[in-house]
Amino acid sequence: MATKTMNISLTAELKAGIDSRVKSGQYGNSSDVIRAGLRALAREELGASLKQFEEIMSQLPDGPAITPEIEQDVERRVKASREAGKRRACA
Repeated sequence: MATKTMNISLTAELKAGIDSRVKSGQYGNSSDVIRAGLRALAREELGASLKQFEEIMSQLPDGPAITPEIEQDVERRVKASREAGKRRACA
């Protein structure tokens, strides 16, 4: 994995937290701490997106499952609508 060097500014408290984690042996170096923090942030953001998706899905009305036939029909209609729009734009 190729790495790039980056300089960042930290408050004294954040720097102390990083140093403490390295000194305890939890992490090998400061970069390991930062990478772990970024991975945790990504998991947190993904979790928030998943929660939002689940909330949206829970508000949708119950109905029949979308079968492959229904999905193909929707795709066909969308394509037909797009083609009609292109023809109108060229006319």
